[in-house]
Amino acid sequence: MNNEIDILLSSLKSANDSSFEILFKKMHKPVFAFAFSILGDKSLAEDVVQETFIRIKTKSNLYLEGTNGVAWIFQIARNLSLNLLKKRKYEVTFEDNELLEELFFKDFDLSLEKFLLKEALTKLNKNERQIIILYAVSGLKHREIAKLLNIPQSTERWYYIRALGKLRKALSSKTIYEKG
Repeated sequence: MNNEIDILLSSLKSANDSSFEILFKKMHKPVFAFAFSILGDKSLAEDVVQETFIRIKTKSNLYLEGTNGVAWIFQIARNLSLNLLKKRKYEVTFEDNELLEELFFKDFDLSLEKFLLKEALTKLNKNERQIIILYAVSGLKHREIAKLLNIPQSTERWYYIRALGKLRKALSSKTIYEKG
């Protein structure tokens, strides 16, 4: 996917509107999921998505061909999200269960599985949730996530492993409880 995104970003420099449309279709959901993981608010995340793609369109000349286009897009979204948090001094809450379901659970058929996974994700802190989303939903590599979040790769990996452990623990304890 990265190569395709790089090609689309490069073609934006020549004011290719069809490339922008394709780029938006491919990246708006991962950008939304990432912004939501930071902001915890659907409408603010939608605003960040819109502003991210405006910046991509107007600043495409700043994209360096051959670099990671997906990471460049996520860096824009991250900066906008963090700036919005600073501006609003916004308290992050993850109470929009319908939105969590739309983002993460559309492939699950059993309502018990949905409920347990949804509950397990609420056990993760902000960093863990961002890393899980960037890795599992957006498909970025661990080194790309570490660079994007401006943390050492070993720290990113530690957060990821800890998040998986929390998810496993939450899911296994609920499964045992339900069976027992």
